[in-house]
Amino acid sequence: MKYEFLFPELGEGLIEGFIVAYLVKEGERVVEDQPIVEVQTDKVTTVLPSPIEGVIDKLPYNPGDVIHVNDVIIVINQRKGDESDGFKHEWLNEDVSKDSQHLLNDFGINLGTYPSTATDNSNDDTIVKLTSMRKEIANIVTKSAQTIPHVTAYAEADITNLLLYKEKLKMNQGLSLTLTPVFVKALSQTLKQHPLFNSNEINGSLKLFSAHNIGIAVDTNDGVVIPNVKQVNEKPLDALSNEITDLIDRARSKKLSFTDTREGTITISNVGAIGGGFATPIIFCPQVAIIALYRADKKVVVTENDELVIRKMLPITLTFDHRFFDGADGLRFINTFKTNLENHYEEYFS
Repeated sequence: MKYEFLFPELGEGLIEGFIVAYLVKEGERVVEDQPIVEVQTDKVTTVLPSPIEGVIDKLPYNPGDVIHVNDVIIVINQRKGDESDGFKHEWLNEDVSKDSQHLLNDFGINLGTYPSTATDNSNDDTIVKLTSMRKEIANIVTKSAQTIPHVTAYAEADITNLLLYKEKLKMNQGLSLTLTPVFVKALSQTLKQHPLFNSNEINGSLKLFSAHNIGIAVDTNDGVVIPNVKQVNEKPLDALSNEITDLIDRARSKKLSFTDTREGTITISNVGAIGGGFATPIIFCPQVAIIALYRADKKVVVTENDELVIRKMLPITLTFDHRFFDGADGLRFINTFKTNLENHYEEYFS
């Protein structure tokens, strides 16, 4: 009896992915739960296990091929009497610790355990072939650029007092935080004041969310990955700091789960450590906005009393979907975010 292993829907709205590598060969005997194929979706690479015991009959695709949900990605000669629904669910048991769960993908396999395989064996070293990761990034940004009319607003926030306050807390209380969780908290506060931006585009309409699932753009060796911190609006700053650090570490070690990258409502990109003036980031669809923060530099600023002072100024950009927001909407949003950083930062530390 031949069992057809279908490419499953690994997340809400997911329709396609890539074959990164088959981990078995035709004619090879496999056991239940044995890793058999590495796939990539939404810039997350994972390994799927065999749902049954049997012999590999057919591997219908090649590394780099696009696959869609319900495509037959492996055919297995099933031993007589074996029955399976194609999935193992034991790992979903609530008794499993959170520390163990966060290392597993939606099929209970540790993400990143198996290295990605190049999709081309060409010996021409003047041609750089796209890895499956870069192909997925290319698909995402191309779709976004072709379907979303992007508009970018620009502002500068004076974070001099924020930095002084942060340094004061470090000296007096030993509290050492990066600025990223502060930026995330300020963004969440801004979303409370402009809730339409906390949404996804669905069939030409806005789907609003009460939870602020803020995506963090993470620069990894393989490309940008965007996991999101769930329910930022319900978490204190110290919890956010720990969760963001954990997400970044797991993103760079290829241990993200699919749930880490699903259901994001808006994205923040902090590229201050890299430098540069400002840019026009591409929206991570189906989200409708992305805010980016750049390197803060000392600048001479004219006060209301016409005095020249040196302040630490943070460049900010907000790129938003012009189908749902006009320029004035974007400017109001970025101005609110700027105000929250300049005047309300102490609230985030309490």
